[in-house]
Amino acid sequence: MEVINASVLVNVSNTDLGQCDMYCRVILIILYSVVLLGGTTGMVLMSCMMSKRSSQSVIATFVLNIIALHSILLVSLPFRVSYYFSATWSLGSFACRLVSSIIYSHMYFTFVFYVAIVILRLLIYFKKLQVQQLKKHYAVALSIIIWTVGGLIFLTVFFLQYGTDPSHSKQQRCFEFYRDLKRKEIIVINYSMIVTMMITVVILFLLQLVVIFQLIKALWPDMWAHQEFRAQIKSFFFVLVIVVCFIPHHVFRVHFIQNYSERENSKLVLYNEICVALTTVCCLDMLCFVGGVVH
Repeated sequence: MEVINASVLVNVSNTDLGQCDMYCRVILIILYSVVLLGGTTGMVLMSCMMSKRSSQSVIATFVLNIIALHSILLVSLPFRVSYYFSATWSLGSFACRLVSSIIYSHMYFTFVFYVAIVILRLLIYFKKLQVQQLKKHYAVALSIIIWTVGGLIFLTVFFLQYGTDPSHSKQQRCFEFYRDLKRKEIIVINYSMIVTMMITVVILFLLQLVVIFQLIKALWPDMWAHQEFRAQIKSFFFVLVIVVCFIPHHVFRVHFIQNYSERENSKLVLYNEICVALTTVCCLDMLCFVGGVVH
């Protein structure tokens, strides 16, 4: 830490309250490095495990999508670590916007596939859908639709809305697109995503708890021996990942939007960057499955 403090992290003036300071950057370097190491390990082990099983299920197809999303994010993390280590971005504004968009697109794409898995298992539990009706090509078609629609949305939002201010390209800094929150359309987009995620998570969380308690009551004390119970526990794990990794960012985002200002924002910037970084921790989900953390 002393080497970073003495030689590299001093590049940015502490008087610039709009930028993530030294303390902020040290936290982010550690957090992103842990995610990069743990996430890569989890991706490799889970990919090997799934290749051996050659599963044709719909759930497996969605999990493969999540693995692909995690892999894309993990490729972008070294750029973030390098930037926070040197405090200088030299790859241009387009590359900055691309790397920045990856972390947000990863969060929302992963959220969609998590929700798809949870809803699918809930429909099966409530007898609204039969396992025999589920075909892999349905999951592939749905995945293509999600990637296409989501890609168009993020292309529009991140490349036509965020980071378009000329001041972004004149500085050797990156990931400071929160400055665009002064624009009304950006505020509307943010609030829309916050409300959508909050409502979805609350509904799924409550439904999942009801299902798990019903199964415990019906199967006690041998519930772990039943595949249906284990499947619902895995679904609940995905909901918990959303709550732990994604919700803090969205809750704080409301406070950030309401209180951010150009003059006094150093603490808010710190907390906002940490909440954004926290969303990447979901990449450790596959490591939890492989390591047996999730039964």
